[in-house]
Amino acid sequence: MPSFFDILKNFSLDDIKKKAEEALASMKDVETTGESGGGFVKVKINGNFNILNIDYEENDFIKQDIKMFRDLIIAAHNDAVNKMREELQKKLAGQIPPGII
Repeated sequence: MPSFFDILKNFSLDDIKKKAEEALASMKDVETTGESGGGFVKVKINGNFNILNIDYEENDFIKQDIKMFRDLIIAAHNDAVNKMREELQKKLAGQIPPGII
């Protein structure tokens, strides 16, 4: 398997940086939704990891256990972030040489 430096010999660092920046810029339009509590809470984020929407099923649970509800929001957000990271890796994998990410 070639080393990281062997891979870089065939590519300009400026080209790699430019392609990575282009891929990251295009990610701002990508959206992912994370879920928790079996879909009870859903959080949608964009490629900048900003929350766009929080959706949840309205019921008495929210009033009875607000701490758990907050934990579900956090878990749904973390799920969305993990999905966004996967999308980012897929996007960057197509833009920069293999073996770098």
